[in-house]
Amino acid sequence: MKRTLYTCMISTILATGLWSFQTKDSSLTEGAPLYITDITFFGKELLTSEKGTQTVSLYSPDGKERIKCWQTTEPPTGIATDGKKIYATTSFAKGGVEVILPDQEKPILFIPTGRGACSPVVSKDKQYLYVCNQFQTTVSEISLKTLKVNREVNVLREPKNAVATDDGKYLFVANFLPSGRANQDYVTAAVSVIDLQTFKKIKDIPLATGSNALRGIAISPDGNFVFVTHNLGRFQIPTSQLQQGWMNTSAMSIININDLSYGGSVLLDEADRGAAGIWDVVCTAEQILISHSGTHEISVIDYPAFFAKYQQVADKNSLSYDLKFMVGLRQRIPLQGNGPRDFAVENGQAYIPTYFSDTLNIVNLKNMTDIKATALVQNRKESNIDKGEKYFNDATYCFQNWQSCNGCHPGDGRTDGLNWDLMNDGIGNPKNCKSMLFSHVTAPSMISGIRENAEKAVRAGYKYIQFNEVPEDMARCVDEYLKHLKPVPSPYLIDGQLSEKAQKGKVVFEKYNCDYCHSGPYYTDCQMHVIGDDVEFEKGWDTPTLKEVWRTAPYLFDGRAATMQEVFTVYKHGLEKSKITPEEIDELVEYVNSL
Repeated sequence: MKRTLYTCMISTILATGLWSFQTKDSSLTEGAPLYITDITFFGKELLTSEKGTQTVSLYSPDGKERIKCWQTTEPPTGIATDGKKIYATTSFAKGGVEVILPDQEKPILFIPTGRGACSPVVSKDKQYLYVCNQFQTTVSEISLKTLKVNREVNVLREPKNAVATDDGKYLFVANFLPSGRANQDYVTAAVSVIDLQTFKKIKDIPLATGSNALRGIAISPDGNFVFVTHNLGRFQIPTSQLQQGWMNTSAMSIININDLSYGGSVLLDEADRGAAGIWDVVCTAEQILISHSGTHEISVIDYPAFFAKYQQVADKNSLSYDLKFMVGLRQRIPLQGNGPRDFAVENGQAYIPTYFSDTLNIVNLKNMTDIKATALVQNRKESNIDKGEKYFNDATYCFQNWQSCNGCHPGDGRTDGLNWDLMNDGIGNPKNCKSMLFSHVTAPSMISGIRENAEKAVRAGYKYIQFNEVPEDMARCVDEYLKHLKPVPSPYLIDGQLSEKAQKGKVVFEKYNCDYCHSGPYYTDCQMHVIGDDVEFEKGWDTPTLKEVWRTAPYLFDGRAATMQEVFTVYKHGLEKSKITPEEIDELVEYVNSL
């Protein structure tokens, strides 16, 4: 490849005015945060996708030279290559794959796949590209010969990552959140298995109860196991204690490929210190590597020793409560910078960029004290919004590093799909975890309205959920970040507009006075209402916003409704005395899910 220094063509100057074009003196960016969403190798160079600057970049192996970059039409969420072409998943209003030729100045083709396109995977034979469409809840197969979508399959809920077996038999898909009702003892996300010959889902493998925020997924070198990293919420008990993992723990689940069975979940925390913000996982013949974005470190596990100890455990289900299992099996390696997420391993070295500081850590896996760190952005500048997102995801502000705000609100401040007994209204009132979208403009806060506004809820969250007092300027930054959250366009929209069915649903919505409570620009009157005959608080429940409701299942105060269809058919929410028809309910559901 020609090693000529190019500049990115930026269509609009960032509002901060901090971007500087590449020069021969310095090929690195200036000021503007990159927010690296993925990293891999293209030949001997590092290839990254960068959400903050909406670019795909090629770096020298040490990260000190930015060789070339390409502007994408939407923020890139992931990156892959077959050695000849570069494939960047991008997503916001659309969602798909941008195809890049290394000798071209801009992407040559956009292949639409679905909303929330992410985590591209090239098959071992380099014939296909698999793409998770997180918000479409589908996985797409693209022919790399025709550069067209061949097939598509539905999975469970928010496919976040995937890995294909070398023999081309299976694709394992990590579903980000639980699918189903939350008011039951067993609530968990699952890994979907796709048969690559038929491209049909053949099985869903549930993990330990409380599993959510599935992110990393990898296959063991021998092809016998799949490893999945995720959060493990202890939602069955009141949030009276934090230490020992009584709220959230970080876990890695094992799936047996030979019989497609769940093989237990091992904990990555220690008895007196959490390892929160678990993210990516890579497995080699010698080691399992896992990034912890909340504690700014990686776990390096001795794979042969791990496997030997794992095989000796008779009751694999007991592992999800064993905080001592990893003793003697792994090292925790602190990194420079903040928020390691996705990383790559090549020739005995781990290449780990930090999401919130744009620092590239290169770790020698034979001598793990040998760490080189390079700043990928010169004179990096952070707004208060940037700082707020960083604090929201940082577990070092929590007692013993057990969790961050992201622990219960993964996926950019949304929901984990679990019920929690937060004890701010007494013991025995578990309630569905709310999304933080529009929290600051739809007071009161919490489903029970126990907090006067979101500002008080943020500070109470640090005090009573993370057991820490934080400086007021830090809390204000978190406020700014949450105020800045933008709704993701609904996958039910067609070219950004309501479908014909949804338009009819809007009429139904108004006909049956749904807008009495769900009114205004945020579809809430910001009032408390007593709904139904169940045991409730004296004032009832806070009216939630319906904006982005398609993303925030399960529904009602205790998550008893798995779908919006169930809200209206099983629980007759707001429709108890109406004579609404099944057709009208279908139209109403379509409209509400389009908001």
